[in-house]
Amino acid sequence: MSSLTSVELNFLIFRYLQESGFTHAAFTLGYEAGINKCNIDGNMVPLGALVKFVQKGLHYMEMEANLSNGAADIDEDFSFFQPLDLISKDVNELQVMLRESKRKERDKEKDRERSKENEKEVEREHDGDRSRMKDKDRHEKQKEREREREKMERENEREREKIEREALEGERLKHDNFGI
Repeated sequence: MSSLTSVELNFLIFRYLQESGFTHAAFTLGYEAGINKCNIDGNMVPLGALVKFVQKGLHYMEMEANLSNGAADIDEDFSFFQPLDLISKDVNELQVMLRESKRKERDKEKDRERSKENEKEVEREHDGDRSRMKDKDRHEKQKEREREREKMERENEREREKIEREALEGERLKHDNFGI
């Protein structure tokens, strides 16, 4: 795979400016970049080439962010990102966002399952000969235990996320300060 040269990129930008009606800007760029001296045939470049090129780059970033090292994630659904997120964030940040959204989805699914289980349990208990007060007390105790367990899970998850963010920020600072 060959790289895109600055001459080719300048031509794509020149063509985009022309197509968008920015004739003065296109003329200035063409003059400064020497577009008339390049050997690119303008008829061979399709309309909207720069926009298509940028969109393909964003799709590539999206695919890269959705890839993971674990084999367990292969069958999971593909997640879409907002274009601004793809432009402004690096792949690691996108992967953190993806993990966060998937964690929230799993939590919602767990809540739905627990709700269904609780409803079934309540129905079974009401079918029996137990008194209503006993059912109510048991249900409240179970909810309280679940809330405590969920609270602990959330606290553990927040701590893990904090550690991930700190590591990510450390990498970013290292990259910004030392160009690593």
